Amino acid sequence: MNIEKIIGLLAGLVIASAQSIYLFNTLKKKVRPSVLSWAGWACLMGTSLVAQIIGKGWQWSLMGIGCSTAGCLAIAGTALLSGNYSWHRRDLKYLFIGLACVVIYLLSSNAWVTTLFAVIADAVLGIPTLQKAWRDPASERSPAWILGVLSSSLALTICIHHDVIYALFPAYLFFFNGTLVYLTRMRRK
Repeated sequence: MNIEKIIGLLAGLVIASAQSIYLFNTLKKKVRPSVLSWAGWACLMGTSLVAQIIGKGWQWSLMGIGCSTAGCLAIAGTALLSGNYSWHRRDLKYLFIGLACVVIYLLSSNAWVTTLFAVIADAVLGIPTLQKAWRDPASERSPAWILGVLSSSLALTICIHHDVIYALFPAYLFFFNGTLVYLTRMRRK
C-alpha cells in the first residue's frame, strides 16, 4: 500500500471520528447543529465528490470528502429526528444563494467550475454555523472541528503531487474548520 493510500485512509478515519464525536455531541445536546448547514454540506460534498471522480478519477485525497459526506448526512438526519437542531428563517437567504451556486455547478461540465462553485455553495451554507459559533461559541464547541483541520491537512499533503483541483476542497475545509476552532476555542468574547 503506497503512502497516498495510507494518508487518504487516515484522513477518512480522522474525519469519520470527528463527525462521530459531533454526532454524539448532538445526541447528548452538547451542540445544536444548523440542520440547513449539515444537510447542505452532505449534498454539496457528495456532488463535488462525484464530479471530481467523473472528471479526474478516484484519488485517495477524496477519501476525507467521501467520509465527510456520509457523516454530514448522518448529523443532519440525527439532528432532525432528535429535534435538536438550529434553524432560523433568516438562514433561508443562504439556502437560496447556495442553490444558485448549485445550479451553476450542475450546468457546468468543467471540473474546475463545478469544484469552485461547490466550495462557494458549501461556504454559503456554512454561514449559519459560523454565525452561531460567533454569537454562542459553546453551542458549536466540539473537538470535531480540530479533527476536521487534521483531516483536511492530511488530504492536502496528498494533493501536493496531483492536479491543484484536488486541493481546492481540502484547502477550503482546512480554512472553514480552522475558523470554527478559532471561534469556539480561541476567540475572546
